[in-house]
Amino acid sequence: MGQFNILQLLPRFHLFSALAPEQLAYVAGEAMHQAVPRGSMVFNRGDTASNLYMLISGQIKLAVNSPQGSEKVISFVGAGESFGEAVIFLDQATFPVYAQATTDSQLLLVPKQVIFTLLERDMTVSRKMLAGLSIRNRQLVQDIESVALLTSTQRLIGYLLQIVAESAGAVRVTLPASKTMIASLLNLTPETLSRTMLKLQQQGLIEVNGKEITIIDLPGLREYGTTP
Repeated sequence: MGQFNILQLLPRFHLFSALAPEQLAYVAGEAMHQAVPRGSMVFNRGDTASNLYMLISGQIKLAVNSPQGSEKVISFVGAGESFGEAVIFLDQATFPVYAQATTDSQLLLVPKQVIFTLLERDMTVSRKMLAGLSIRNRQLVQDIESVALLTSTQRLIGYLLQIVAESAGAVRVTLPASKTMIASLLNLTPETLSRTMLKLQQQGLIEVNGKEITIIDLPGLREYGTTP
């Protein structure tokens, strides 16, 4: 992928959307394109954090493995999103998670020194970087609260409502990953996730067909999610 294409892609990412043409040219000249086949690692836990990663297409899973070998999914990264921001600001930092492509994916890698240079030159980039990190931090707090305070049903309903909101209110949505991965993301066992989906089906709130979920009664689903 040449510099011209990278120049076209960079403004699609929130972090770089307000850069001046000369700044975009600088980033494009330093950025690297990487194609990652499905199932391949972008980086492993413990690798040195030397780049900011931006996903052009596909999907990336951020996860860790327990000492027993089970996987805990932390989040899914979609096209147009970035990851690896927080770690690059720590000296000699290593990634606390691994990143794996769940579908064939295309990435842009921006060396951290390029990010540092932009932060020194442009307050807009600084504000956007801080805003992005704040959103990630808030999401982590919400995830902790969900695990500690919400039932399995409430976690699933909250997740489905989030997908609906991101899909502009669509009543038919497709899960972005396998049910096993979704269960791990919600800190549920696959069996508990299946039972919870079945319960919501029996209540007439959703219909499940593989990875496709149809929301039959959106107001009812919201109300059911507030039930202790």
